Amino acid sequence: MKTKILITIISACPLFKLQAQEWGYVSSLQNEWLRKIWTQGLDTVYIVGENGLIARSTDQAETWNKQYFHTKVALNDIIFIDFYTGFAVGEQGTILKTVDAGEKWSQITVTTTSHINAIAATGLDNIWAVGDNSLILHSIDEGETWEQKNILPENDRQLLDIAFRENLGYFTGNYATVYKTEDYGATWDKQTITEKIEPFYSYARSINIMENKTYIMVGGDLYSTEDQINWLFVSNLVIHYEGQYPFFLNDNVGYVPSVRIPFSGTGNVVIVKTIDGGQDWKREKIRLYFPSSQDIAFAPSKIIVVNETLGYAIFSQVLFKIPAPLPVGINIIQGKEQLSVSQITRDELVLKSDANPIKSIEFFDTLGTRLIYKQWQNPVQETNININNLHKGVYVIKMAHEDNIVSINKYLIK
Repeated sequence: MKTKILITIISACPLFKLQAQEWGYVSSLQNEWLRKIWTQGLDTVYIVGENGLIARSTDQAETWNKQYFHTKVALNDIIFIDFYTGFAVGEQGTILKTVDAGEKWSQITVTTTSHINAIAATGLDNIWAVGDNSLILHSIDEGETWEQKNILPENDRQLLDIAFRENLGYFTGNYATVYKTEDYGATWDKQTITEKIEPFYSYARSINIMENKTYIMVGGDLYSTEDQINWLFVSNLVIHYEGQYPFFLNDNVGYVPSVRIPFSGTGNVVIVKTIDGGQDWKREKIRLYFPSSQDIAFAPSKIIVVNETLGYAIFSQVLFKIPAPLPVGINIIQGKEQLSVSQITRDELVLKSDANPIKSIEFFDTLGTRLIYKQWQNPVQETNININNLHKGVYVIKMAHEDNIVSINKYLIK
């Protein structure tokens, strides 16, 4: 059964293109300081931030449900171990848990007030968190209780990231601190990624464990290994793009969000991509945006990419998404004043616009891929569209009219 969602979007701005490789500003999550992103499947996105913020979207960042944990501490990381069970960690030893996909969160008591910066797991029976003052926490009972592990000889390290891929795991921190496990965390061994230790460039962070390669940032330098023993310098991201937290989708494809703050005070958002394991980086297309320096200057940028046509990047108070959302400033109305869609058979739609003849029609999936395209030299008021080849899901119908107005409808195929 094919059912229409009655949402029509009318745009008086110039015609635009839905491009699969264009990042755009998301205006639906404003006035929040954002710190970390997590995605579930293709539709659900979680973001944590300052003031105890936990924001959840189930429609690819179009709308958000926001909660604020009562202590108002900053939350630094979030993970989900299955669809329903997730954890958020943050300052003052805060660990929050949900068992209903983020509807409600409860605080777990731990015997530390050190800031917790990152969390990772191989399952509900093996959860790890790291933080300031060499803090390492481990839980084997679904996060209900936590044991503090004394793994580092130093007690003053700021541990910044932790990641696992099956039995292989790493945690990282300042002073180029990198430790590795190959037995799910039963034992940890110190690693030397580089002998170059400088006060400003000594933070090891951003672990990406792929199928055949592992990537780690030390200062502004990106390193990789294939055998988990020998680390090779790949590139310097500070010199080229000031990127701090790359995200790798696979062994070769990676992304880095970064920010340029020139002396004028206006920030430039930059997202770069590599397809050769970090040797070469090229800028992605970004829909024009001019944030103030306050928007983006005071926290590192973070990015997560679901696939090469769906991803999210945060820059302090700014959220970007690929595919780019519809242009800011469009007017959303309900009704059929501009366009009507009706079904005459199981596999055929009638699209009609009495007041404003149609010049072209395009169907897109939610990732921005164009699936149907029809255009007319002489605009028409009604046309039939065969949708027999479209699978179940939500589609965007873009219609260009005679007077250069663009109308957008969402259509759901069940």
